[in-house]
Amino acid sequence: MTRKLYYEDLYAREFDAEILSCSEHDGRFHVVLNQTLFYPSGGGQPCDLGTIDGIDVLEVFEKGGEIVHVLASAPKIEHVLGVIDWSRRFELMQQHLGEHLFAGSLWNLSQIHTARMRIEGENVSIDTDTPADMSAILEAERAANEAVWADIPVEVIYPSIDEVKANARKLPPEDAELPIRIVKVEGVDYVPCCGVHVSSTGQVGLVKVTSVENHKGGSRIYLRCGRAAYMWVDSVHREVRKAEAELVCGYDGINDKIASLKNQIHSLKAENEATLERFLRPLAEDLVKGAENFGERRIVKYIAPSAGQEEVKHLFRLLTERREVVALLAGGNSEGAFLMFGTHKENKGVDVRPAFRRAMELLGGKGGGSPFCAQGWSTNAEGAEDALNTAISELKNSMK
Repeated sequence: MTRKLYYEDLYAREFDAEILSCSEHDGRFHVVLNQTLFYPSGGGQPCDLGTIDGIDVLEVFEKGGEIVHVLASAPKIEHVLGVIDWSRRFELMQQHLGEHLFAGSLWNLSQIHTARMRIEGENVSIDTDTPADMSAILEAERAANEAVWADIPVEVIYPSIDEVKANARKLPPEDAELPIRIVKVEGVDYVPCCGVHVSSTGQVGLVKVTSVENHKGGSRIYLRCGRAAYMWVDSVHREVRKAEAELVCGYDGINDKIASLKNQIHSLKAENEATLERFLRPLAEDLVKGAENFGERRIVKYIAPSAGQEEVKHLFRLLTERREVVALLAGGNSEGAFLMFGTHKENKGVDVRPAFRRAMELLGGKGGGSPFCAQGWSTNAEGAEDALNTAISELKNSMK
């Protein structure tokens, strides 16, 4: 059994140890020591990193009561010095306790249970059993930060199983070994936990919810705590300052500026649509008049060498208003060609996909769609004429 120094002194950064075993596994070395400060992965908390005998520790895990340190090479001596990456450890302790404060507050205020917690990089995520609305989440965030400001001591206790069942917001598994390790923050949280945390709530610094999404009938809530929260807030603040400069306003005027710009964009889009309608409707009528008849249908082929996607799409809408029209359109520029094939939705006897796929094969492009509307892009604008001619033959064969 490895002596777990990380439970005895949370703030120690170096330790001496004897190597009990060292074995090679797929080019890496699994080293077991008689004692260690390296916390192994577990309970949603990543492992500590650092060095042993100057060799980088790549991973740490627990197996059968032993803490296994995975190293890139084998230590050359039996008595070694271990040094943990303190910056990483401290941030993990901040994040883990910050999660306790938030999850405990969410339970205390709204009886929303946390089913799972995970620390990944600078993010902490928790999954709840039931959906958590934003008002409950923000209320829990506020309460968690109130606990931070109160600077409450963090206790690690080993009470009786009856006390655990009576007080814990989350019960341990039925087969859990006794005694149960409880992390207690008076008035905020009381929960079984094997992780390591800062010794008082004030050292968390800040708890900030960054995003929320639906997940398996509940909610997945993303937090940042401690230094990670500060760095996130600092990043957001920098972006706000950039927005202030671009919009020429203070932060409290950004929303109004954005609303004004949206209205301007909407007006410009409407003007653009009106302009396209004015110029493209006569073209659509001329194309239909000159289209090839194929049974009851009229096949319109048109290539606009300098048209953008919006022009092609607008022309497509105008053409396919007519039930008898099957349109094969291409718009090209120096970057490539945009193709759009289709017909009226009620034109049940036509499926443009085979013809469209053939055109895309010839052009080396990508795209897709439904029987009555397919679109895609190719960098080969020069081959559009031949591709559309081949597509028309394919289309006629499919409509026979």
